[in-house]
Amino acid sequence: SITSSKAVVVADPDDDLTREVAFYDQALEAAVLGRERIKKEGGVFQRPDDYFAEMIKTDDHMAKIRQRLLDENASIQASERAKAQRDLKKFGKKVQTEKRLEREKAKADALDKIQALKKKRQGNDNTTKADDDFDVALASDDDEMKAYKTAGKGGVNQNNKRSAPSSAESRGKRVKKDQKFGFGGKKRHGKSNTADSSADVSGFSVKRNKSTSFKSGHKAAKGGAKGAKGGAKQRPGKSRRQSGPSRH
Repeated sequence: SITSSKAVVVADPDDDLTREVAFYDQALEAAVLGRERIKKEGGVFQRPDDYFAEMIKTDDHMAKIRQRLLDENASIQASERAKAQRDLKKFGKKVQTEKRLEREKAKADALDKIQALKKKRQGNDNTTKADDDFDVALASDDDEMKAYKTAGKGGVNQNNKRSAPSSAESRGKRVKKDQKFGFGGKKRHGKSNTADSSADVSGFSVKRNKSTSFKSGHKAAKGGAKGAKGGAKQRPGKSRRQSGPSRH
């Protein structure tokens, strides 16, 4: 057996690192000396390149291991794809929310400008310098609307599509429609009583309510189908029918 060409001396036996290095150097020297002696004696200590050795694990077992590794890899890839899809979905929702908030802000700004313009027209000039462009645009719209309305009187405007003057017949139709439908605005409950109209008794007349003509007209209105018959002959009572001539 081969151990070492010289004795191993360790200065501090309690030093683990120094002791392990000495053991390593001794084993390496013994391996080199043993290899040289085997080659000198003509012995063989290396496996030939064409040598085939049976594996400890069977082919079926290795196939199962390979399939398990493939399944784990596929599961990891599927998890990564699902995570990427979730990130894309979150990003899409974020973009959608930002667009919605942007539209709501634009709508609110437009309403604020309209309210500021209304106050300005009422005499309360609370507009800022940023509203000038909006005021100019609305002013131009008002000018076009005025030109459209005045063009019907016979004038022709280059910015107006109407070129023919309005006739008396068309103006008459306009007047009738205005009388029937009004000029826009709220019409619901237009004839309903209010607190002021209920408290107003200026149109009440005791004399008129006690007059015979008012009472007769009121009764005729309440009569309904009965009053519509006029003076139709009424059926006699039960006693008169019994005392009268019998019918055969």
